[in-house]
Amino acid sequence: STDTAVSARSPLQNAKAAFDQFDVEGNGFIPTTDLPKVLEHLQMVTDDDYISFMRDRLDPDSSGIILFPAFLEEFFPGVNQDMQERQFPLFHYNGLAQSNIEGRVELRGGVATVYVEYNSLMDAGTAPNSILRVLRTKWPTIEIQWESGVPSID
Repeated sequence: STDTAVSARSPLQNAKAAFDQFDVEGNGFIPTTDLPKVLEHLQMVTDDDYISFMRDRLDPDSSGIILFPAFLEEFFPGVNQDMQERQFPLFHYNGLAQSNIEGRVELRGGVATVYVEYNSLMDAGTAPNSILRVLRTKWPTIEIQWESGVPSID
């Protein structure tokens, strides 16, 4: 049965599986309107007042989305220890000459690190440059070390 399948997994696997059912595009967030269904799937409290309270807590800027790291931190504190920090090469190409140093179009490379721990300083809206703001909509905990300056997306 579904109950047995849910309980046979680790808390992190349960949280990720429930979240992923509603994050069908794998963007790392769900609409706040799906919170009651996610909580129901996880056999958690689905009282209207509680859901309203949690929406406000998980979506403090009323953007209409709940990010997975915030969801995990709230409902499964401590389980993110099972997750691994990961790195991957990142390349950026901006074909607009006026957006590049000395008007030369170039490919820029760097190393992206997606951290396990979510930090409120990593909010997309507070990212120091536009490319980081864009990337944090997919990976809220990403940081980038560029090899030769931060590229422009403008």
